[in-house]
Amino acid sequence: MSDAILAPTAAPPRAPGIWRQSWYRFRRNRAGMIGLCIVTLVVLLAILAPFIAPYVPDDTSAMLRGAARRPPSALHWLGTDRNGYDVFTRTLYGARTALMVGLGAMLIASVIGVLIGGIAGFSGGLVDELLMRFAEFFMVIPVFVVILAVVRLFGIVVVGTWMEDIPNLNMMTIIVLLGCFEWPPIARMARAEFLRLRGAEFVEAAHCIGSSRRDILLRHILPNAMPPLIVLVALGIGGAILAETMVSFLGFGDPKAVSWGQSLFFNYEALKVAPWAVLSPGAALFVTVLGFNLLADGLTDAFNPRLRQ
Repeated sequence: MSDAILAPTAAPPRAPGIWRQSWYRFRRNRAGMIGLCIVTLVVLLAILAPFIAPYVPDDTSAMLRGAARRPPSALHWLGTDRNGYDVFTRTLYGARTALMVGLGAMLIASVIGVLIGGIAGFSGGLVDELLMRFAEFFMVIPVFVVILAVVRLFGIVVVGTWMEDIPNLNMMTIIVLLGCFEWPPIARMARAEFLRLRGAEFVEAAHCIGSSRRDILLRHILPNAMPPLIVLVALGIGGAILAETMVSFLGFGDPKAVSWGQSLFFNYEALKVAPWAVLSPGAALFVTVLGFNLLADGLTDAFNPRLRQ
């Protein structure tokens, strides 16, 4: 018998998976890469804020020496606001709050949305119908008005109780409320993906080899349903940051938190006198939300290349 027959045949090269293919497409998307760079920069600035910021966020020494509302200088790179706070420092620390709100709210929304949408799509029938009507009920609620009312009411109720000593209680309330009202779009997308995938060949094959329902859901359907959900989450992070800023700008935010909305609320009346105190947090908000939107746009093209045709 010849050596050619005895020699083991080489295994065929494996085709790149969906995640690797998506990364290749994402790298060629200029808008997506710009968004990724912006988001990465914001995250790094938020993490390194204690080491980069020249002052602590609550330092009012500038007011004591009569340097409130001073324009940018060597001591204060972006000037000072009406309270004597260093604008550069408050802008850096505001990135921490913005990311905490965006990521926290969308984490809650993702868990609720994937759970409800996944059950609806995989079960079908009456369960699907009831869960989708439940999601539609949440979609017609005026979320912004509810958040303002609950935050104000909750702020009155906790006065004089042990909950008053919880740090950043109002901010945590806003995060939970945003998460509890932002899940319906994720649920609808999860339902559509689960409906599409439950009849796929690899799912039928998993049924045939005796895989449990839990294994099919967690190991086969959910990972393949994640790409479009990630796009929604990226968009939702920017939306949650913008929503918290609007709540804080109206005076319903957490007074103990350092946020861009608080900076806008305290300084918008002095726009003509000290515009730098408003323009800096406003520009930071614009760039951050733009970064997440561009990132979502790039992810959309990466996961759904046919949409570009």
